[in-house]
Amino acid sequence: MYIYPAAVLIALVHLQNHFSEAFEPIVLVHGGAGTIGEDRIPGKYRGSKLAARVGYRVLLNNGSVLDAVEEAVRIMESDSNFNAGYGSVLNQDGVVEMDASIMDGATMMAGCVAGVQDVLHPITLARRVMERTRHNFLVGEGLLNFTRQQGIEILSPPGQLVTQRSKNALEAWKGNSGAFGIGEGGTVGAVAIDQDGNIAAATSTGGLTGKHPGRVGDSPILGAGTYADNLLGGISVTGDGDIIMKVSLAYDIVKRMEFLGVGIEEAAEDALTAMSNRLDGTAGIVALDAAGNVGIAFNSEQMSWAFQRGNVVAYGVRKGEHLEEIVSEEQDLEEALLLTEHLFHGLN
Repeated sequence: MYIYPAAVLIALVHLQNHFSEAFEPIVLVHGGAGTIGEDRIPGKYRGSKLAARVGYRVLLNNGSVLDAVEEAVRIMESDSNFNAGYGSVLNQDGVVEMDASIMDGATMMAGCVAGVQDVLHPITLARRVMERTRHNFLVGEGLLNFTRQQGIEILSPPGQLVTQRSKNALEAWKGNSGAFGIGEGGTVGAVAIDQDGNIAAATSTGGLTGKHPGRVGDSPILGAGTYADNLLGGISVTGDGDIIMKVSLAYDIVKRMEFLGVGIEEAAEDALTAMSNRLDGTAGIVALDAAGNVGIAFNSEQMSWAFQRGNVVAYGVRKGEHLEEIVSEEQDLEEALLLTEHLFHGLN
């Protein structure tokens, strides 16, 4: 009897699914792994749930999975509860520098940006790179010129994304002799699958408090912080970026699924354990496999996450926590829009 390789079996299952019943759409997000103070948890719950709901509504309104993950991440980039966009931490010089990436699992096209300054939504800039250039990654002066050419607003005067919380965090970092790992961490991300089995993933971050100017972490690196392939799944990663990129964590997880034939959750847990055993780092992931199964795993103290599937919104922060809310079919985005309006109060 011939034993098919796991990769072939996965592809056959994926094709069978395409010719059978439709997939159940889902949008899954994370708001960063690390140590989160109790006073910060309500904001993490609220922002993560809002991002998942907005992304899911995009799918219901016939938007693409790229639209869904972009909009979900934009919600969190607008929320000072997260280390991305308006909530980004500061480098040594007190400047916000952000990284982001987005990937389409159907075409495996991707867009990545790093060192972004004074742009509220780096994830949208990353998508423009994917769709309007023949490249995957732009940085530096070329990225700045591209941003202007695309008509994406560069905030003026500079520094409007700096929050009092990020200033306080930088002062605490300096007072702790420049030791990393003293904050709650950050990075936001989203993964989505639509009824046709198309998958996309997106990740955005402000990086590390007190990082060297020009430092780039895992978030904009394909296979480290972000990965999507319709045949295998989609992943967004958060955590110790300088370690995550050394093990290509996202790619490691999908390859464990492909070659070992294990499920998404087991693959993620095993990859996190292997990374920590070798390099003593912590991280968290949210992932969907090609069948739409959910994977949520982290070896940090906490990680905020949420997803919507059907009329159920699930969310959590602490290990083992799985809370759920039912969203009625009649309920529109009025509540979400009110919350979104609240998010922007600090920008005015």
